[in-house]
Amino acid sequence: MRTPNRRVLLASLVGSAIEWFDFFLFGSATPLVFNRLFFPATDPLVSLLLAYLAFALPFFIRPLGGVIFSHIGDRIGRRERWS
Repeated sequence: MRTPNRRVLLASLVGSAIEWFDFFLFGSATPLVFNRLFFPATDPLVSLLLAYLAFALPFFIRPLGGVIFSHIGDRIGRRERWS
Protein backbone atom coordinates (compact mmCIF):
# COMPACT_ATOMS: atom_id res chain seq x y z
CA MET A 1 0.00 0.00 0.00
CA ARG A 2 1.25 3.48 -0.78
CA THR A 3 2.08 5.84 2.08
CA PRO A 4 -0.78 8.37 1.48
CA ASN A 5 -3.30 5.53 1.54
CA ARG A 6 -1.89 4.28 4.85
CA ARG A 7 -2.12 7.75 6.35
CA VAL A 8 -5.76 8.06 5.27
CA LEU A 9 -6.53 4.60 6.63
CA LEU A 10 -4.83 5.37 9.95
CA ALA A 11 -6.55 8.76 10.27
CA SER A 12 -9.99 7.29 9.58
CA LEU A 13 -9.31 4.43 12.01
CA VAL A 14 -8.29 6.81 14.79
CA GLY A 15 -11.25 9.11 14.14
CA SER A 16 -13.74 6.25 14.17
CA ALA A 17 -12.20 4.75 17.31
CA ILE A 18 -12.47 8.07 19.15
CA GLU A 19 -16.06 8.55 18.00
CA TRP A 20 -17.17 5.06 19.07
CA PHE A 21 -15.31 5.39 22.38
CA ASP A 22 -17.26 8.59 22.99
CA PHE A 23 -20.53 6.76 22.31
CA PHE A 24 -19.41 3.95 24.62
CA LEU A 25 -18.72 6.40 27.45
CA PHE A 26 -22.03 8.17 26.95
CA GLY A 27 -23.89 4.87 26.81
CA SER A 28 -22.20 3.67 29.99
CA ALA A 29 -22.90 6.87 31.87
CA THR A 30 -26.51 7.18 30.69
CA PRO A 31 -28.16 4.83 33.22
CA LEU A 32 -25.83 5.85 36.04
CA VAL A 33 -25.60 9.63 35.87
CA PHE A 34 -27.50 11.33 33.08
CA ASN A 35 -30.98 10.19 34.00
CA ARG A 36 -30.69 11.87 37.42
CA LEU A 37 -28.57 14.83 36.40
CA PHE A 38 -30.22 16.05 33.18
CA PHE A 39 -33.74 14.64 33.41
CA PRO A 40 -34.97 15.03 36.98
CA ALA A 41 -38.52 13.73 36.67
CA THR A 42 -40.77 12.40 39.37
CA ASP A 43 -40.73 8.97 37.72
CA PRO A 44 -37.23 7.41 37.41
CA LEU A 45 -38.34 5.31 34.43
CA VAL A 46 -39.29 8.42 32.46
CA SER A 47 -35.95 10.08 33.17
CA LEU A 48 -34.10 6.90 32.17
CA LEU A 49 -36.04 6.64 28.91
CA LEU A 50 -35.36 10.30 28.12
CA ALA A 51 -31.65 9.77 28.76
CA TYR A 52 -31.62 6.77 26.42
CA LEU A 53 -33.52 8.79 23.84
CA ALA A 54 -30.82 11.45 24.00
CA PHE A 55 -28.27 8.65 23.48
CA ALA A 56 -30.12 7.16 20.49
CA LEU A 57 -30.89 10.42 18.71
CA PRO A 58 -27.45 10.86 17.05
CA PHE A 59 -27.67 7.38 15.53
CA PHE A 60 -30.84 8.40 13.69
CA ILE A 61 -29.85 11.96 12.84
CA ARG A 62 -26.38 11.18 11.44
CA PRO A 63 -27.57 9.59 8.15
CA LEU A 64 -30.00 12.44 7.57
CA GLY A 65 -27.25 14.99 8.15
CA GLY A 66 -24.96 13.06 5.82
CA VAL A 67 -27.51 13.18 3.02
CA ILE A 68 -28.26 16.87 3.51
CA PHE A 69 -24.68 18.09 3.91
CA SER A 70 -23.34 15.92 1.09
CA HIS A 71 -25.95 17.46 -1.20
CA ILE A 72 -24.95 20.96 -0.08
CA GLY A 73 -21.26 20.12 -0.43
CA ASP A 74 -21.76 18.79 -3.94
CA ARG A 75 -23.65 21.89 -5.03
CA ILE A 76 -21.26 24.43 -3.51
CA GLY A 77 -18.14 22.46 -4.39
CA ARG A 78 -19.12 22.09 -8.01
CA ARG A 79 -20.21 25.70 -8.33
CA GLU A 80 -16.94 27.11 -6.99
CA ARG A 81 -14.77 24.65 -8.90
CA TRP A 82 -16.27 25.35 -12.32
CA SER A 83 -16.85 29.09 -11.99
